[in-house]
Amino acid sequence: MRSIWQDMKLIFQQPNRGLMQLIVTNVGIFIALMLTKVTLILAGKSEFFESFLEQLSLSSAFADFSRKPWTFLTYFFVHVDLMHVVFNMLFLYWFGQILQDFLGQNKTIKLYFIGGLAGAVTYIGALNSIPYYVNQGPIFLMGASAGVYAIVTAAATLRPNYTVHLFLIGPIAIKYISGFYVIWSVLESVGSNGGGNIAHLGGALVGVLFALYSKRTQTATQQIEKVLTYVTVAAQKTVSITTSEVVDEEELNQILDKISKSGFDSLSKLEKKRLFQASQKNE
Repeated sequence: MRSIWQDMKLIFQQPNRGLMQLIVTNVGIFIALMLTKVTLILAGKSEFFESFLEQLSLSSAFADFSRKPWTFLTYFFVHVDLMHVVFNMLFLYWFGQILQDFLGQNKTIKLYFIGGLAGAVTYIGALNSIPYYVNQGPIFLMGASAGVYAIVTAAATLRPNYTVHLFLIGPIAIKYISGFYVIWSVLESVGSNGGGNIAHLGGALVGVLFALYSKRTQTATQQIEKVLTYVTVAAQKTVSITTSEVVDEEELNQILDKISKSGFDSLSKLEKKRLFQASQKNE
């Protein structure tokens, strides 16, 4: 029987396990921090743990985070509350799996980091410009929520009607789950964790934008594939082309630009005919 340590090593050795690697990393850091905290408290050195935590968390004060730029990255791997890390990792796993099916592993992992960084920028900007937050003084941000929110909203944007079954609730589309958490963060932006919720919203916004961009890119790719298929089929047909029907390079480029911007279906009958003639010329 394999040990837990061997199972963890196997996750990092196997390809295409990026999502689980993120989760294991977050949980491993949480356990290490909690063991350090208990040890220092028992030794009567609890203040050392607080000082160490400040070296990993993102401060809202310009003077602090400018001296510790690494905290822009480390903060979203730091959790000191069990429920915080549990819910973040559960949502990362559930919605990450949905998003991976649509975008693939690499883009899903990339979005986690982009969401975390976007949450940091939003947090720093809001806490140094909005009077409500400025008056609260410097505070520290930690937790993977901004990156997780980015994945949640991206999944809900790309697969809004994907249905999951919730305990005591039943089947529900993920667009409602995502919407609930975004609205909750808006309402809690003036609560006890206002700065954290501002970071959540920054991650959520980036998730939506990332999904829309990916969807647009995927649509453009499908249109290009459609054109290539059309040209391939057309090239198999035999037609006679007179000298006056020759399509020059400039005209062909204009047609291809129109396809890139508006799709193949936006072409007129004449433009489709000219594209067909160009394919015959290149046969």
